Amino acid sequence: MKIKYGEVQFLAKWLLQNLSLAGKSNRMRIRFVEILGIKANELRKYYLQLLQEHCYLDDQGVPKTVTVENDQTTYDVIDPTAFERDLRELLEETFTLELNDENKEMLLSIRQSLIDCPTPWSGDQALEHEMVAKLFDQIRD
Repeated sequence: MKIKYGEVQFLAKWLLQNLSLAGKSNRMRIRFVEILGIKANELRKYYLQLLQEHCYLDDQGVPKTVTVENDQTTYDVIDPTAFERDLRELLEETFTLELNDENKEMLLSIRQSLIDCPTPWSGDQALEHEMVAKLFDQIRD
């Protein structure tokens, strides 16, 4: 199963907020969300590396921040276009969650929970459900 880094937080939040599960199905979902948490931490690490590469740094090597309109603080990026390009590239990178002995039961359980979900989806929720379902459609028994 291939997942983009940019989908990790959405996917974890959606699974937790939109599927009412109990017992084993819930445990399998929580296990998957924990794996997504590890990937979210990786994403944060890579994001911090991008900041190191693209920002002006202070004396301690920490990316500098600047205050912009409405007293918002943002990073002092040297070349915003290059930073945005590299960030977009990072968010589009995929990682693979193999359908191996360790993950098979978990992934098949979540896929089945999505299939069996009795919730009638409409509007944005229908689009979000379709996005999640397509990710899990990659999984074959």
